[in-house]
Parts: sequence; structure tokens; C-alpha cells
Amino acid sequence: MGATHSIIRTDFDTTTQKDLLNTGLRKLFDNTLRAAKSEYSTVVNDLKTKEYDERDQQIAGLGLAESVREGRNIPIQMPTLGGTVTYTQAGFGTGFRITHKMDYFNKFSFLKRWTKDLAKVMTETKDIEIARMFNNPTSSTYQGTGFDSQVMAYATHTGLASGTGDNYSNYADADLSISAIEAVRYYYATLVDDNGIWMGATPNILAVQPTLYITAKEILGSEGKSGEMSNTLNVLRELDLKIFEYHRLTSTTAWFVEAKADSNFDLNVFTSMAPQFWTKDAPDTTKDTIVISLQYFTYGFGDPRLYYCGNT
Repeated sequence: MGATHSIIRTDFDTTTQKDLLNTGLRKLFDNTLRAAKSEYSTVVNDLKTKEYDERDQQIAGLGLAESVREGRNIPIQMPTLGGTVTYTQAGFGTGFRITHKMDYFNKFSFLKRWTKDLAKVMTETKDIEIARMFNNPTSSTYQGTGFDSQVMAYATHTGLASGTGDNYSNYADADLSISAIEAVRYYYATLVDDNGIWMGATPNILAVQPTLYITAKEILGSEGKSGEMSNTLNVLRELDLKIFEYHRLTSTTAWFVEAKADSNFDLNVFTSMAPQFWTKDAPDTTKDTIVISLQYFTYGFGDPRLYYCGNT
């Protein structure tokens, strides 16, 4: 049997009048019993799987053609194989145990109430867990490393070409500003692939911590250039970035930009089992009721070049 301090008993009610057990209390105010908040699907690929491990392999196709002199053989080349990333499913679960006496005498349907609350807890646990990758993009603690064995936001990411022509930096380490968004535009406009050849991309999401929401609106929303008393046109509006107020970001300086609509966007969540719920009698003679829930998912990235970390 589990530790007694984890069991909801009648002595959970420490009020003088035993308000939870006797008629008379008008209302039990509980602002944790609310609709679940979930935002992760806005900033990652939300993928389903039936596998314990999902394994992705990096590969770069053919490079550019060469000049061929008359009568000479056409050069033959082959693709380049790179690193791998493995996504391993992890379990997240919790629950509660209530005594028969507490369930029988309480006036607020606690079994039903906390079963509903458990569903919210499971949804928000996933959302908060996935947000760790954006709150710690310069660390490998939560989301690991990508194909090039580097963390998600890094100054010298590498592709598969020889030399440094395929290197890229997706970490600005800069406050959100007009110049920072100009740097974002240039980053995506000049982005190269794993062979060091221009590929470009169109960013579509600017995610900001709530403290930066007004700043983001001022930079992107005004017809004139933000912060100037002039007729200078605000060309940054043409980027058509959707401002996403990401409430799970913890740092007041945190912001990032993604080309999430691009087919090569590679920040991922793999879910093998959505939250499952079980209500059962305790495995003893107490007549307690146990309600538990379990889910399986994992997250991470392979190629982070379509994610640009402005600041943490």
C-alpha cells in the first residue's frame, strides 16, 4: 500500500467545521479546475508513432555539376551520409488515491472532480515538458543534440559539405528589436543546405515571451518604421510573421522565429500514447479508489536551421 500521506482521507479536511464533509459550505473555489492550456503544437511538428524508437538519418544529395571538356568523362559523384537522431519514448504519469470514507461523506464529488483535474494535469504536463526545449535551447539537457551533435541554438552548426560553406549560426543572442528582425530576414533569405548551396526559407512564426508581445506588435504592426517620427515605410510588415505569445517561455528576453510551414522544418514531438486513465479499487481490503493516468511521448530535433533563436 502506498504511503498514507499520499492518500486523500477525511483528515484532509482540516477546517474547524469539517466543511468538506458537512452540508453548509456554499461553494468550493478551485481555480485549478479549468480548461487545459496547451500551446506546443504551434512551434513543433506534432507527430504520432507506434514505435518505441524513431530514428532519423541525415543525408545530403548531389552537389553542383562541373564543367566538362569535350571528350572527357562526365564526373560521377555520390550523396553524403551524415549523423542520426533517435527519439525514444518516455512515460509521464500521476494519479491519486481516495479512501472510501472520504469519497462517501464529502459533499463535493471529489472523485469526479479530481479525475477531471487529472486530465488537465496530463495535458499541461506535456505542454510544459516540451517547452523545456525552447527555454533551454543552448543546452542538451532536455532535447539532446541534432545531426551535427550540437545543441539546438548554436553559433557554428555544420552541414555535410567539405569546408565551412555549409556552416550556419541560428543563435543571435540579441534583444528583440528592428535590427534583430532585419537579421532574421537576412538569415532566412541566405540560408544554405547541407551542401552549402542556397536554399532559402520563409519564416512565418515569431514566438515571444509575453513581456515582449507589445514590442513585437510595434515592430511588425506599424505602417511607419517603429520608433521613428518619419515617413519611412515599415518594410518588416512584409515578412508576414505571425506573432505567437508563447506563455510557456520563462525568460522575459526570450524570442525565436521559425519557418514552421516549410517541409524541412525539423523540431519534433512524437506521441505514441495519449493520456490513458484507469479507475480501480485499491489492491487490498481498504475499499479505497485509485485513479491513475499515463502517457508516452518524446521530443527533440535533427536539423534546427529553420529555427532561429533570437534570445533566451
